[in-house]
Amino acid sequence: MVRKGENIYKRKDGRWEGRYIKGRRSDGRAVYGYIYHTKYTDLKEKLLTMKALYSHNYIFKTITYRGTLNDWASCWLKEIQNQLKPSTYASYTNKMIKHVLPFLGHIPMQSITTHNLDEWIKKIGKNLSPNSVRIVYQVLVSCFTAAVKRELLIENPCKHVTLPKKKLNNIKAITTDQQKTLKEKASKHPKGLAVVLALETGMRIGEIAGLKWEDIDFSTNILTVKRTIQRIQLINGTTKKTQIVEGTPKTTTSKRTIPLSKNLSQFLTKQKQNSNGSFVLGGCKPVEPRLISFWLKKMCQSVDLPHIRFHQLRHSFATRCLEKGVSIATISALLGHQSTKMTLDTYINSFMSEKRKAINLIS
Repeated sequence: MVRKGENIYKRKDGRWEGRYIKGRRSDGRAVYGYIYHTKYTDLKEKLLTMKALYSHNYIFKTITYRGTLNDWASCWLKEIQNQLKPSTYASYTNKMIKHVLPFLGHIPMQSITTHNLDEWIKKIGKNLSPNSVRIVYQVLVSCFTAAVKRELLIENPCKHVTLPKKKLNNIKAITTDQQKTLKEKASKHPKGLAVVLALETGMRIGEIAGLKWEDIDFSTNILTVKRTIQRIQLINGTTKKTQIVEGTPKTTTSKRTIPLSKNLSQFLTKQKQNSNGSFVLGGCKPVEPRLISFWLKKMCQSVDLPHIRFHQLRHSFATRCLEKGVSIATISALLGHQSTKMTLDTYINSFMSEKRKAINLIS
């Protein structure tokens, strides 16, 4: 069966075939590209993307892509939207719109050089840290890599770019005395459960916000991290909106089980008795992370502690584990890191103090 005007055909093997013009030969004849799918609607959507992608070539007698980075980025972001978590897609989109396209978007993609990219990195480096520059750069690398796979580029222009040197993570753990003071306050505070959880489990703020009572097995005293709550920015034309989204943990290793101490288990049991919803913190709906940060700020002010960011509590948990002689592999598993190397890189300053202790012991 042929769908007229769409260049979509039903094959004998049951699949749908879509045809689009990639370009034209020197004599004006069309050069076609083909895509296949078992579902007509899915193929039609992908075919529209490919037609938009190659629309710049219809009037040229060449198969060289003539679009700007703006043109390709628009197609690429649309193509990957259903392949990524909403939070990841929002992050990619925001980085492209805010840090990449204002500087490089107007340039024909085929004309972007290493020099262009080096100059771009210098410009964004005036307002971003070296680590943030590298994160934005990786999004652009992915964008160009997809273009190479589509044969729109022969080589990824990011290949020879000079990047700023990485800086060590400067998030410091709070001191033992500060932790004791904060934990005592949180244990008695009506909004202190999130702080206690972070200090005793090392969970991320979004993981704590997404924690449900069904994730806690009180018979075995084990907590399972299954989801995360985030507020993400949605860009629709010129309108910027945010919304709370529930998603899976950051990585595959972030979905993990954490044993509960006897005290934490008892604390959670008391909290559950006063709860009337599925979420540990928010009841029928989750509490968003920025509200949890606000609670922490107020608690610190009430006991004259300096400003403490919530992520410092996770670092403090790891540091206390290290001070007690817990192995790197165990700390890495509890935190949900992808590798022990990541744990070592993140807590190198804490490990240095342990190295000094070791040297002193044998000297």
